[in-house]
Amino acid sequence: MSPSQPRSSTSRTADTLRTADGRCLRTIVRGDGPDLVVLEAGLGATAAGWGGVLDHLPPGVRTVAYDRAGYGTSDPAPGPRDLARLVQDLMAVVAAHRHERLVLVGHSWGGPIVRLAAAMLRDRGATSIGMVLVDPTDELADLYFTRTVHVTTRAQGVILPALARLGLLGPLQRAAAPDLPEPFRTEFIAAVSTPEYAKVVRAESAHLIQGLRGLRLDPPESADVPTTVLSGRLPEGLGRRRREELTAAHRGRATSQERGRFVAAERSGHLIPVSEPELVVQEIVRLLS
Repeated sequence: MSPSQPRSSTSRTADTLRTADGRCLRTIVRGDGPDLVVLEAGLGATAAGWGGVLDHLPPGVRTVAYDRAGYGTSDPAPGPRDLARLVQDLMAVVAAHRHERLVLVGHSWGGPIVRLAAAMLRDRGATSIGMVLVDPTDELADLYFTRTVHVTTRAQGVILPALARLGLLGPLQRAAAPDLPEPFRTEFIAAVSTPEYAKVVRAESAHLIQGLRGLRLDPPESADVPTTVLSGRLPEGLGRRRREELTAAHRGRATSQERGRFVAAERSGHLIPVSEPELVVQEIVRLLS
């Protein structure tokens, strides 16, 4: 199995699946076959943000990206948007698609969501699971517990709704994703420019630090799951020192896995699925080979 050439967007299907509590989650499904790949987006991102990855994965692999509750056209969910609630929806997506082998791919905040889901699936007896963690948010990085990150996270919850109300969020999002292929780029920008979107980001970000603290105290038992950790190497707005700290955490995560693999994304910062989608695909295919 090898990565394919970019495919036409007409080969995708948009669908919805219903959760146990009756909500609908909007999904993008590509390919067909006995193996399943589920793409979990980061905080503030939607299924369309995986457009480059969806375009390059082989058609013989069923690949599903989805909008978490409240994003895009997915129904909002009641209650706090903490890690436990986010994992429930990922588990619903996995359960909706029969498969022999499964690869869970998590970008940024999607990394912890994927790790917890993999641990739950292992507890339930699943064996053919792999993970690709793409520049993941990781509790091994002390920077997430600094006052700077606390202040920045809270400020984001105030600034994003204000920008959305003023009509300024769309242009900012457009500038942040120039390499996302069409029609995914247009779809992505439309989904991440609304006041409703800003409220969901605020609701999820309110539980980010608490979720990471919980992972430090009680890490998920998924060390035996074959795992690739992709780490962006360009500092972008982080600065070199913080980027090196994140990379060290990513190396540590890969080392903590019995079959862990660390891969540096030399041409990317945080948005590896957009800037180097072929690298993400390469690691997915490797786990399925």
